[in-house]
Amino acid sequence: MKKITSIAFLVLLFSVASQAQKSKYVGYKHKGVVFGETLSNGVKSVSGGLTSNEKLGISRYTKGKKYMLWLEEIVSRDDAGVPTWKVRNVLTFDNMKKNQEFHFSYNSPCTLDKKDNNDLIVKTEFLPKTKTYKVLEAWKANTKTLKFEAIDTKKIQCKAS
Repeated sequence: MKKITSIAFLVLLFSVASQAQKSKYVGYKHKGVVFGETLSNGVKSVSGGLTSNEKLGISRYTKGKKYMLWLEEIVSRDDAGVPTWKVRNVLTFDNMKKNQEFHFSYNSPCTLDKKDNNDLIVKTEFLPKTKTYKVLEAWKANTKTLKFEAIDTKKIQCKAS
């Protein structure tokens, strides 16, 4: 019985620690960022794009060996039109492999049910021998709940150019 309780405690502790890592960015605000720039919290911008409603963005950041996808909302603009973004949801990934990448927004080669979808985020692995993408995981940016929602990968296709 003590062993089961200890295991349950460790699982709970890991879950809380993982959630704390994600939630430390939720609510964070920053001005529009340029590719390669490092924000005040130490994360580096890698790429980004708008969702279907163009009031939300999906941005890819790194910090050390962690890779993150942020679902961000434009909460204001300054006099020059530069947006202030607020982080609404975060996906965190450790140890991305060399050929793994994320596809999202207008430049995505991926479709859902054979249709373009700017709210779709797909993690793939490029297979150089066949010059194809293997779909690993996928999410949809829910523009109403402001959350990433995991979705079934069976209806997703990604074409290599």
